[in-house]
Amino acid sequence: MTHWKAERICDVAPVALDWLWPRYLARGKLSIIDGDPEMGKSLVTIDLIARLSRGGPLPDGSPLAQPCTSLLLSAEDDAADTIRPRAEAAGTDLSRLVVPNFDGRVPQFPHDIPALEELVRDSQAALVVIDPLMAFLPPSVAANLDQCMRQVLTPLAGLAARTDCAVLFIRHLTKKSHHRAIHRGQGSMGIMAAVRTALFIAADSGDPGSRVMSVAKSNMGRRPPALGFRVIESATGQPVIEWTGPVNRTADELGRREPDAMRMKDRAIDWLKRELANDPRKAAELFETAAAAGIPERTLERAKSGLRAQSHRTWDDKTSRGEWYWYDPDAAWPKKAPFKKPRELAPLPPLE
Repeated sequence: MTHWKAERICDVAPVALDWLWPRYLARGKLSIIDGDPEMGKSLVTIDLIARLSRGGPLPDGSPLAQPCTSLLLSAEDDAADTIRPRAEAAGTDLSRLVVPNFDGRVPQFPHDIPALEELVRDSQAALVVIDPLMAFLPPSVAANLDQCMRQVLTPLAGLAARTDCAVLFIRHLTKKSHHRAIHRGQGSMGIMAAVRTALFIAADSGDPGSRVMSVAKSNMGRRPPALGFRVIESATGQPVIEWTGPVNRTADELGRREPDAMRMKDRAIDWLKRELANDPRKAAELFETAAAAGIPERTLERAKSGLRAQSHRTWDDKTSRGEWYWYDPDAAWPKKAPFKKPRELAPLPPLE
């Protein structure tokens, strides 16, 4: 039988949060950065690592008490041709960036968490970046199941607490649109529940050349302002981050896909609705026009189903030829349509 030891909460000594980056990343806690590919997630972590290694200032101008060492686990970028050149371009004190040598085998959590903790203690790392999170999960861990993810995240949270380091995950977004940024990341919602702060990076719709990092979730007080940045080219030709200051954008605003970023089917539905807004259209003409607009036949068929458009075949007795038309039942019906609206056709005569 298991015996639990309990203590009264009045006997628990309160401890203030220890921030690595005030209001963005806390020591001893899990955090995450979500964003689509090519939004600069990895570059932002390199910039942060560089600032920590130099002793600040941090991207929002916050000071740093002393230089810090970071530990970077990357399953996508090579240390020699990508990580080091980018770190140098960002101005990193390279002695304060540790990159493990996996010997061709990407660590798998939770199995390799003890080895990670040993490395954190040996290097005295203040920040651990795991980029991307999903690459370090074995096939036996179903990322979409909360129970499976808890088997990974709970031990990692324990590692963060024991070593007083900030653990920062990098994660890609799903293709599905959602009005809440916290629902956009891949995997179980248990991931978002486990992290204490969640950062969200996306393009700024008001300025296509700019990107914004906003806080989508914080369990540790008032959310800090969103920060704008650009990816520019350094003197050595490497991409680096240039921070442009606070931006009035929320993570939910950033997470909503603009019309030009909608899925092909959604754009096709919108296109077909406009094409059928005034009158029925010959199906053959629609397929030809859709092809010119870059909409494949299969996608157009799916758009028809999504719009709930209907088909109707006309027949010419003189030529013994028929013609298929598509129409939108919800659209206004023109007087000069090539046929009467099907629901207004006279009923069929009774069978004799």
